[in-house]
Amino acid sequence: EIGLLLSDDDDDEIDDGPAVKSIQAIDGKKKRVRNVVSVLVKSPLPIPFLTKSSKNRNTNRVRGSLTVDVSFTPNKVDARKIDVKFDGCRISVQNSPLDITIPLGPVGPTGWLRTTYIDETMRITRGHKGSVFILKRTSRKLLSKQ
Repeated sequence: EIGLLLSDDDDDEIDDGPAVKSIQAIDGKKKRVRNVVSVLVKSPLPIPFLTKSSKNRNTNRVRGSLTVDVSFTPNKVDARKIDVKFDGCRISVQNSPLDITIPLGPVGPTGWLRTTYIDETMRITRGHKGSVFILKRTSRKLLSKQ
């Protein structure tokens, strides 16, 4: 079963700051998580092949993403906690040569996540460094894939 959680800011037409979308796909059988954060930002340079022209404005935008792959195991002491290991990350900018994958292998950072609240629509998790993650579920159609 693969569960998807997402933060959806689909507004590509914002004036002050980037449009951001984050997706988390969880594969419980393989004990793997993939986090993808996509951004659409104003281009710092007028490079035609890098930019996407906005439908309603003359501003140019650049789309990029950060993908982080994580493996996890249930914590043996706390049932609401998982131990995580960061396996690799990828940074890419659409329509550019920038597409870097960094495998972290055996030296990948480790930590834990503890779920403090969960229901049918959202999950709140705290990380080992004090970070708080609030995620909402996508539609039920995307929630489970066998």
